[in-house]
Amino acid sequence: MDLKRLDRMLQAAHRSSIEIKDSYDFYVLALKEFNKGNLAEAFLDCDRAKYELTAAINEAKIKIKGSRFHSMRTLSYFFKLYGLYAVIFSCLSVALFSVLIYLYSGAEVLGVPLWASFFAGLGSSAQILTGVADDLRRYGLASRYKRLWYMAIPILAMVFGYMAYLVFSSGVIAIDSSQSREFSIMFICFLTGFLTKWMIGRLSRMSRDI
Repeated sequence: MDLKRLDRMLQAAHRSSIEIKDSYDFYVLALKEFNKGNLAEAFLDCDRAKYELTAAINEAKIKIKGSRFHSMRTLSYFFKLYGLYAVIFSCLSVALFSVLIYLYSGAEVLGVPLWASFFAGLGSSAQILTGVADDLRRYGLASRYKRLWYMAIPILAMVFGYMAYLVFSSGVIAIDSSQSREFSIMFICFLTGFLTKWMIGRLSRMSRDI
């Protein structure tokens, strides 16, 4: 019995405008019984909540000549539940930054090549994909990238990538050949983008302490 998983399923259904009242009532009963230590009753209520949720999802489907097809609401439910919006967004971001790297690799702003920001954006897109994949592997559904806030990550990553180039191109890392040095900075910018979410958390803590 996984009440946390059921809770996330109910949240996804509610955000997709699917009627979950009956399912939610049994979820509340299951939660109460679980807190009381009545595991058998909690299991039954949880199972009934899942049944009611499945019925609500089927009811939200479109009926055509006796057959049921997914509606916008049910598709939205599965997209939210499994983080497919984040997957699509990150795949589009990967394609966009790859094109930008190919087309504008020689462009510079104040002496800093734009590929530094683009590689960071590529890294942040890879991080979103990795996060969704890790959620699906662990929990069978998305738990981190459910809201649209992740769309800001590539933009912040571009800023961090720009600054990372300034820091590491100043000679902090000693590398013999200029070509190896450039490839190393590319990797550092990509890694900076990949760690953007972690850096956001660190900077948020610092800002609260100031």
